[in-house]
Amino acid sequence: MLKVTDVGKTYGKFTVLQNIDLEVADGEFLAIMGPSGSGKSTLINILGLLDQSYTGEYLLENKSYKEVNDNELSQIRGDQLGFVFQNFKLLTTYNVYENIEIPLIYSKKEQSKKHEMVEDVIKKVGLTGKEKNRPAELSGGQQQRVAIARAIVNRPKLIIADEPTGALDSKTSKEIMGIFTKLNQAGTTIIMVTHDSEVSDYAMRTVYIRDGRLYNDEKSVKNHD
Repeated sequence: MLKVTDVGKTYGKFTVLQNIDLEVADGEFLAIMGPSGSGKSTLINILGLLDQSYTGEYLLENKSYKEVNDNELSQIRGDQLGFVFQNFKLLTTYNVYENIEIPLIYSKKEQSKKHEMVEDVIKKVGLTGKEKNRPAELSGGQQQRVAIARAIVNRPKLIIADEPTGALDSKTSKEIMGIFTKLNQAGTTIIMVTHDSEVSDYAMRTVYIRDGRLYNDEKSVKNHD
């Protein structure tokens, strides 16, 4: 699915990431854990093709997108990637159906096909009957379900989730992770950033980031304190 080789990132004299090596296989569920300021968000911005100003090499499906223009990047992100964020990032003036439909707006698919795809993911995330509700009328867990539905409506190969349960209570977190587990079991590759070890337990593999460096186990992180 993706391969990162010796990737680094600096802001002026400040090093955010250094010597990052990472491989994620098709169908894998990977958790990335680390404290605030460790470089987690910077790394997933690179993995999500949101940041091209890094050193080293990043290949997605054996292709580098480092020199690709913004239009092509937008197309790739729309077709292959889905994003889920801690703060949902829903449009408050749009209802549930309209929020989920956003990734399909520029799709060349027929309108009937788009409608079928939206209705399919609404059912998958358990929001049937909420199509006309606006975000303010939903609970936090329901809003995150909308965000997940929006991320998967285009049937991406890879989902990148940044603290997807960070704003939710424990019961709702388990429900949301249940959705991610089903998506992964159906073949979707997932990379998830979390600070919660209970959430990371849902993943097949966990890596740890500290001071811009990536480690394969928590013991290695502690040995570098």
